[in-house]
Amino acid sequence: MRQIVHALLLIGLVAPAPAALAQTPSKPGDKPAQETPREMLEDATRKALQAFELMLKAIPQYETPEILDNGDIIIRRKPPKPQTPAPADRVPPKTKT
Repeated sequence: MRQIVHALLLIGLVAPAPAALAQTPSKPGDKPAQETPREMLEDATRKALQAFELMLKAIPQYETPEILDNGDIIIRRKPPKPQTPAPADRVPPKTKT
C-alpha cells in the first residue's frame, strides 16, 4: 500500500511538467504567457512603494508648535501644497500697458 501512495505522489509531481513546458514561447521573440518570479517581485515592490508614497502624502503636515503666554500649545496644520496645472492649462498673466 505504501508503494502505491509513493507512486501516485511521484506521478502527481511529474505530471504538471509537460504543462509547464507547453507555456514556453515557440519563437525567440515571443514572451512567455506567465511572468517570471523576478518580474512579479519587481511589480509587487513597485506597487508597495506607490502605496507607501500615497500613505505618506495622506498624513497631514504640521507647523512648528507655538507656546502661548498662558501655557497653551498651538500646533497648526500646514495648508496643502497647490498642485501646479499642466503647461497647457496655464494662463499667461495679463500685462498692463
